Amino acid sequence: MEYLMTYGWAILVIIIVIAVLFYIGVLNPRNVTPTSCTFPPGISCSSFKLTTSNILTVRIGQAVGRRINVTNVSCLQAGATTPSSWNLSTSLGIGSGEQAVSDISVTCFNTTGGAILGTPVIGETIKLKVWLNYTEVDTSTTRQTVGDISARYEP
Repeated sequence: MEYLMTYGWAILVIIIVIAVLFYIGVLNPRNVTPTSCTFPPGISCSSFKLTTSNILTVRIGQAVGRRINVTNVSCLQAGATTPSSWNLSTSLGIGSGEQAVSDISVTCFNTTGGAILGTPVIGETIKLKVWLNYTEVDTSTTRQTVGDISARYEP
């Protein structure tokens, strides 16, 4: 009987510790979900931020081997197949092996091009697709690349 009581108290302590960790948010799945920003080889993003007004700010780097000018950017919720609107007021030049001097800010929309549904909550994670149109300066070749971003809403 003493043997069973010892194990019972140990299990009770473990359950209490797990409950406290959930209560203070350490084991909250929202905090565990990682954020990420991935583009195909040649394009990278070194930092990004998503505000509760659905504005995505991202810093782009590139290593395609020649200078590029980013001409258009579009941001939609994951699941979209084609961008419905483009957001970039001026062309942004990036040298080979460099990062953009300034961040790109773009408004994100839902899969049909409308406002993202629901009220964003700080800390909530959302998956986005970002389309980038750019021109290689030396060859005047126009290209399009698509990146995936998993971002957490920030104030």
